[in-house]
Formats: sequence, C-alpha cells, structure tokens
Amino acid sequence: MINSIKKIIKKHRLYLLSFFIPFIIMSCYFAYRNMFPFGNSSILTVDLGQQYVDLFAYFRRILLSLDLHSILYSFSNGYGGEMIGIWGYYLLSPLNIILLIIPAKFINFSILLITLFKYGLSGLAFSVFLKHKGIKKDLIILSMAIAYALNGWMIANQLNVMWLDGVILLPIIIMGIDRIFKNNKYSLFIINYTAMLIINYYIAYMITIFSVIYVIGKLINDNHSLKMRLGRLVSIGVSYFVSLLLSAFIFLPNLIELKNGKGAYTLSTFKWKVEYNPLKMISKLFDGSFNFSQMPSGYPNIFVGAIALIGFIIFFCNKQIQLKRKIVALAITVILIVSMFFEPLDLLWHAMQFPIWYPYRFSFIFCFWIIYIAAIGLDKQAGHINFKEIIISGAILVAGLIYTALNINSFNYLSLTKYLISLAFVAISFIVIHVSNKDNKYYLLCLVVIAIGDMGMNAFNSLNAISYVSNDDYMKYTATLNRHVNDIKQKDDSFYRISKDFYRTRDDPIESNFYGGSTFSSTLRKSTPDFNQKIGNAYTTGSIDYSNGTIVTDSLLSFKYFINTINYNKTYPMIQKSSNRYDIVNNDVQKIDIFQTFKSNNTFPLVYTASNDVFSKIIASDPIKYQNSMVKQVTGNNSDVFNENMHYTILSENTNALTGLNNQVIAKNNLLKDGEIVIKYKHQNNMVPYMIVPASMNQQKCSIKVNGEELNLPSEFQSTFVVSLPNNKDNKVTIKLLNGKVYTNEFNIASLNLPKFLSETKAIRKQNNNIKLNANTVSADISVSTKRQSVATSIPYSNGWTLTVDGKKHPIKVINDEFIGFDNLSVGKHKIKLSFYPSGLNAGIIISVLTLMFVVGFYIYKKKDNKKGLV
Repeated sequence: MINSIKKIIKKHRLYLLSFFIPFIIMSCYFAYRNMFPFGNSSILTVDLGQQYVDLFAYFRRILLSLDLHSILYSFSNGYGGEMIGIWGYYLLSPLNIILLIIPAKFINFSILLITLFKYGLSGLAFSVFLKHKGIKKDLIILSMAIAYALNGWMIANQLNVMWLDGVILLPIIIMGIDRIFKNNKYSLFIINYTAMLIINYYIAYMITIFSVIYVIGKLINDNHSLKMRLGRLVSIGVSYFVSLLLSAFIFLPNLIELKNGKGAYTLSTFKWKVEYNPLKMISKLFDGSFNFSQMPSGYPNIFVGAIALIGFIIFFCNKQIQLKRKIVALAITVILIVSMFFEPLDLLWHAMQFPIWYPYRFSFIFCFWIIYIAAIGLDKQAGHINFKEIIISGAILVAGLIYTALNINSFNYLSLTKYLISLAFVAISFIVIHVSNKDNKYYLLCLVVIAIGDMGMNAFNSLNAISYVSNDDYMKYTATLNRHVNDIKQKDDSFYRISKDFYRTRDDPIESNFYGGSTFSSTLRKSTPDFNQKIGNAYTTGSIDYSNGTIVTDSLLSFKYFINTINYNKTYPMIQKSSNRYDIVNNDVQKIDIFQTFKSNNTFPLVYTASNDVFSKIIASDPIKYQNSMVKQVTGNNSDVFNENMHYTILSENTNALTGLNNQVIAKNNLLKDGEIVIKYKHQNNMVPYMIVPASMNQQKCSIKVNGEELNLPSEFQSTFVVSLPNNKDNKVTIKLLNGKVYTNEFNIASLNLPKFLSETKAIRKQNNNIKLNANTVSADISVSTKRQSVATSIPYSNGWTLTVDGKKHPIKVINDEFIGFDNLSVGKHKIKLSFYPSGLNAGIIISVLTLMFVVGFYIYKKKDNKKGLV
C-alpha cells in the first residue's frame, strides 16, 4: 500500500507540487494574519465580508434544509426578488460543497478553505496546460505554475472568490481548443467551457473573447490548407454553440433577468479615449503593487514575477521560434495591453459596462498569456550565453526600473522597500537565467525557489495593505441579530417585513433569513434602486437599504417590525449605523437587550384592494411629495397627508440670511471662519417631522446635526434622502458649511399628519385578505366593492410572475415601475393566486436536456463507428 502511494506521488509529483506549493504559501500567509482557525481574524474583507459571506450562508441554509423554492425566489432579496441570477453569478462553483460539509459556525474557515483550494487548483491546471503544450523541463513548469497561481490578479481578487474558477478553467479551455485543432476531439473543450458558463457567465464572457483571439492566432499559425483551417474553425464554432446550449438551463433565465438588471446599465455609446498613461502599468509589475485604493479604481493587477518577465522577453529573442509565431504572440500581447488603457476595448471586455470597483477584471488573462509565453521562452532558451538576449532583456528591464524609480512617489501602493525587493528579485533572476547552465538541475531548482520567494513576497506585501473582519465580531453580530429575528418569527407567522437602523451588510436579510428591504447584488433589477431613490432611501446600482423609512413607507411596504441598536459602537464595532428613526417611538416595544424590537400596527397587507388611481404616474420633485402621491394613489383622495410648510425659525452665523430652506444658497460671509445655520422648530401634537436632505448637502459639503447628534447618511450620496426628526419640546438642526457655500436645492422640513394618514388608510389597513405565502405562491381572498377598485401589492414585478383570478389567468400591471398590481375585477369576492417561476427556465432546461441527449447519442454513435472501422 505504502509502495503504491509512493509510486503515485513519484509519478504525479509535478502536479502535486503545483497544487500544494501555492496552497501552502497562502496557508502560511493566512496563519500569519491569524485568520480563523489560526486565530481570531477572518478572511472576510470588502465584498467578501459585505456580500458573499451572506450569500454563502444562504446557499448552505437552502440546500441543507431542502428549502428548494427559495432557490428561485426570496422575499429576503430586497423587497423580494428572483434568485437564479444570484446562483448563476455567485454560488455555482463546485468547491462550494465545502460549505455544506463544515458546520455553519465555521463558515469563515469554509471560505478560507475554498480560497486555498482555488489557489492550488490554479497552479495544478496551469502545470497540466504547460505539460500539454510540450514544455519539457518539469521545474520550469512548476515555477510558472506558482507564478500563475499567485499572479497579481489572483492576490488582488481572492476576495471575489466566485471569479477564481475562471483562472482554474482558462488553461483547460485553451487545451480543449488545441485538441480540437490537433485531432478533432471536442470533449475537453465542451465540458470545461460549459462548466465555466454555468459557474460564472461573467468571467466566461471574458474567457470567450480571449479564446476567440487565441483561435484566430492558431489559424494564422496553422500551416495546413485553407479548407482544413476553415473546417477547424467550423468545429470550434460548433463546440461553442453546443456548450452554450448545454448551459441554457442557467444561462437563458439569467440572460432574461440581466435585461432588467445589470443589462439596463449597458452603455450604447463610449468615448474614444486613453484612460491613463499606459506606462503607469509598469508599476504594477513590482512587488506589493496593490492596496485598498486600487480596489475602487486603479491600474490593472498584472504582477507575474521577475522570472516570467525575463522569460517573456527571451521568447522574442529566440531564433528557434518561428518569426510568424512571434508576430502572432506580439499581436495578442498588444491587444491585451491596449485593452487595459483604451476605453472602448476596456468596455468590451466588461460587457459594455464600467466596473463598479475592481477595474480591469480581465487582467488575469494577460497574466496567463505572459506566463505561458515566458514558459516557452525559458524552455527553448539556448544552453550557451546569448549576449543578444542579455542586452535586449537588460535594456527593457533597466528602462522599467528607471521609469518606476523616477515616478515612485506617484504610486501610493509602492514604497522604497517594495521597489528594492523587486529590484533584488529581478537582478537575481537575470543572473541565474542568463548565466547558468540550463541543463543543471540546480539552475532549475533556483527558478522554483525564486518563484516561491517572489510570488510569496508579493502576496504578503499586497494583502497586508488590507484589513480584515474579526471572526468573533462577525459571529457575535450574526447570533444576536438571529436571536431577535427568530423571536419575532415565533410570535408572528403572518407576512411582514423587518427594518433596522443599522447593518453589518445590506445582505443581512439573506444572511439571517428574514424579509427586509435591503440587498447587495450585482443582479439587482434596475427598477428597485430607482424606486428607493424616489422614496428617499439609500441605493446604488447594485444595492438598496431600507433604513430611512417613514411611517408612510413602513405602512405601504408592510414593514411591521423595526430593530434598532443601543450603544452599538461599544458592543459591536462591525455595525454601521444608517439612521435614527425618531418616528417609531409610539410603536409597541417587543424586546430590549443589545437591540430593541418595535412593532407597528399600521402596516398594509401584502395584497390589498385600492383605488383605481394606483396605476397613475407620479411626478414629484422630492421624496416627500412622492410619498404623498403614493397615499393619494391607493386611497383615491386628493388631500395631502404631508405638510412641507412646517413652522420653524432660522438663525445664521457668519452666513447670509435665509428667508426659507429650499432653493437657497448658503454662503459664508467670512471664508476664514466657520459658517452655520440653526433651524429651530417646536413640538406639534399628532405631527411627525421629517427632513429632506438633497445630494447637494452631502457630508463632503456640510455637517448636519440634529439636537447635537450627527446625522447618519452615506458619504457622498447622489440622491435626496428623507430622515426622521425628533418631536421634542424644543428641537434644532445645525448645518455647518465645510466649504465656502452650499446650494440647498429641495432641502426642507416637512411633517406627517398622522391622524389624517391613519384615517384615510384605515380601510386598507383593516383588510383581512387571508394572505398565504406558500413556496413561491402568494394567495389571497379579495373583496371588490366597486368597479373603481384595483388590487395593489408590495411585491416587486418581474417577468416570472403569473396571476390567476378565480382560477383564470389575468393580466398583471405595474405600479410605480416596481410593484405588481391588477384591475378589471368584477364586484364581489375573488380568489387571487400569484405564482413565480423564472422566465426562460423551462425552455433552458429543455434545450440543455435535448442537447445533452444529442451529445451523448453522438458520442455513442462515434464510438461504435470507430470500433467497426477497427474490424
């Protein structure tokens, strides 16, 4: 048994080392940073800690509980949303099975283990690829496999763990193309390209572009007849098409969903411009050329190590390599480089959308290409000293070193120490590669040692520039929030949403399995953040956060429970405070410990009869006016429940005098002194005050305090917010100018006439419609009293919803571009059923199954045909 294991290890030691060396290097780093289970830190940072960990918790909960309907739709996704896009973009990596094996309390360890396996598998895949490409010397393969597994893109994007599968599969997909060209064998390409399309269609799109470029390069280098080359081109095209059909079950419904989500942000026009001086990319070839500021915007992460850089240059100096092959390789290199600074090509690689954070997401392909060409150059390097190689590579390297040294202060991610480390590795690599005996095993061993040191040092220096979440903090917060949520669930089995005045992430509802109004997802429908903007709540193109609600929006959107924090900074440093909800003080207190839970008795049902005006279009200049119009829509009454002419007094200090609040310019009289205005207002019975804060008064332009407490709003927000104000005996809002002047735009203080709002909406709030939520179906019993009544819901519309009224299919309409509604019901009682099933899923499944049957049948036929030929 032991001898058999030894034989297996000896036979596959190259592949084992290619896997375990990157795995061990990164394990050492994680242990050094005390990441769980090595300490109390965790791998969670930025989006991995603010988004993906919550989705992984959802993945684990859904599959282990067999809650299969939640695979397709969840009311925890914002106000409610389809989930197939979440699966197609985030959750279909085969390695996610680790999440199911390891207990939930060790989820951070599960994610760390997944990340380590992806590092290892990247090295393994690249070594298999180089062996397939005919690289003869195993230690050159090993050194290049280490460089590939730990390249700059991998280190910078390890937190985007769902993208890393592309780095693993890219070499295998290219191998598949080679096999089609060489002997018409399709299986390797079809299996792996299909897998990539299923695992992450976004990265698959980038790999597709490169693979097409690679195919064109192969056709140019091919010396066979035009007819044979065209035949191979057709074979490749058919293989792409078959893979697309095989993945249709996930690809087709995601494509349909993308049209209403991220696809809505696709640019149809672009500027023919250079995004930055391309010479600045040279700085990213230096050790540790990464920090936090490079995440939202920066230059491409293309670190490949000194050996790969020198090997790449040597490739073009080698006389044994055909000139045509060099020209094609150079052309592909130029295309990739230009793509990383020329806007139209940059947009093309990103599906015609500028990335929000993590720029140049396709630069892993550049790393792959450089390291691959370097492996050929090193493998074919002549045994004798080649002065031409030395002069050319030396001149290029020295030029890059001098340029970076002269401009080092321009790159905040570089330091003199990092520069000198890179200089040392370049110098050592240069001497070893150009002077050593190429057949000497110690030369080859030196390449491996240098690769380990160079790539490992870059990983340590780059990742040290990022902070990570404490494992205990994460677990403590999650456990406490879950306790409050579960307490609510035990007492109330009706449909309701829960809002909070804090968050760890905007995916808290998905993590803790409750219906909220927050989410963070690259697949979010555009209409949802648009709606949040209209009602004065937080949003980005990929997220919403229902934290600045009002009594009106709480009611309309069925937010029955509210959780707020006490002394959050002291107990839970992870918590981000989003707003103060002074307007919920009259709600019923349910529970108090670290968090407080309040219950409202004023919420609307999920499905209710309303006025026919509910489908009217709202045109409003600010969120309070918009909410006023929403109330008019559902009630059919034309009177306002909000009053924007609230009585207040304005005091100015070192500013011009103001006659009102909105559409004013507040300017300092003396620019050298502080300038501020103080707005005072008094308590009003039955009135609930709110403040409208426009983007022109964001936290970069002024500081706003309410009764001495800093207003919690996102920094540099781009839209208008509605925030709750206290209704004490005496109140004041203090606005301090941070610049010389500020334009108030629609800034104002308004008040809600609470008795009037409750009176006008009483008939809706008291409806008992027997609403049931079963899997992805909402059923209700609706009573229509007049022909002028319609049915409204707070269920976000998407193409997957179908409606039946009394068993017959009925058309759906859209309320305020966001929610489901319908009309033309006869007077009387009706049974309503809304059912969700993703558009295109059945068609995709049928296409995938039929294609799979065809492929299997074709394979069996060919196998039998080959056997007959042998006979």
